[in-house]
Amino acid sequence: MFSGGKPVEGYSAPLGVDFVQLPAISQEALSELLVPFNPGYTMVEIERMRSKMLVASFLRTKPRIVIVEFFPFSHRRFGKTLDALFETIDKEKEKPIVICSIRTYPRQQWDPDADAVWINQQLRKNFSGVLHHVDPKLFPPASLGPYIQTALSGVTVWPTGFIRRPLTLSDNHRRSNGLLLTVGGGNSTGAKLLKRWIDAARAGSPDLFPMQVVCGPMMEDADRKSIRAEQDANITIHDRVTNLDELINSSRAVVCLGGYNTLVEALSLRKPVLAFPNSELGDQTFQVNALHAQGMLLKGDQAQTQYEITGLMNDLLKFRPRHPIDCNGAERSVEIIKTLLNVR
Repeated sequence: MFSGGKPVEGYSAPLGVDFVQLPAISQEALSELLVPFNPGYTMVEIERMRSKMLVASFLRTKPRIVIVEFFPFSHRRFGKTLDALFETIDKEKEKPIVICSIRTYPRQQWDPDADAVWINQQLRKNFSGVLHHVDPKLFPPASLGPYIQTALSGVTVWPTGFIRRPLTLSDNHRRSNGLLLTVGGGNSTGAKLLKRWIDAARAGSPDLFPMQVVCGPMMEDADRKSIRAEQDANITIHDRVTNLDELINSSRAVVCLGGYNTLVEALSLRKPVLAFPNSELGDQTFQVNALHAQGMLLKGDQAQTQYEITGLMNDLLKFRPRHPIDCNGAERSVEIIKTLLNVR
């Protein structure tokens, strides 16, 4: 298991997992350029080191199957990191099965070079198929639009159901109260949204309280401090939480962005959701629009007035998602891989 992002404080891999932390890269907030987490290296040096580590691990372990998340849909973010790995695999007499793993709608604003025809060529050349981590009833292939359909044309695709962390069931005897406000990892934009949401809730129904607010592990200290200033007897501020299920379970409804994880976690727990997608990320807009059209959540807009947001929050108290969702993607992915490897 390889990780190429910023090391996660306190993370320890499960038993039996050989966890490898690659030299990390991060994304500049303003320019969206990828930069080394360690400023002592250039991106060229980082890509070279990451590439060598991947190839060395492959040659050492000779795996029967390789799963690469997101590539080639995110070509610029990977840069040349994976080129040598694919070249090494191509020279093997007994080639492993190579699979790409994607979530709902794998298109990001910062990947304009990821042309659909080029993606299709890469998938056909380097991969045996694609694990698509969605509920196919909510996101059938025909709903994905021409870009994704072109990228996946002629490629084996296995819909798995949504992926989420192991489900923590709620105490059925405990009453759920108030709203949960969360902005994923958290950044300066998320901090501004949290403050607007808190102000909007204060102008709404008393049933919106007591309120739980989660800043996120990536929010800057100054932004986190400004959110903590909003805490009172009816509002609890959390810098971060290790398991969001506990707060989702104890809340009546969830207000969030449009990212995959929070949406899946809240909907799998049958909670009403009000989502404000980040319009700069195409996957968030696509996911929220599609789920809203199917009666699964309420949709907000980050440009809406406080009065409009208050109205949506009041509506959220009465809203219920129309359908349950399939969130067995992790288990089904294992079943698919076992079948490919002919393992019972």
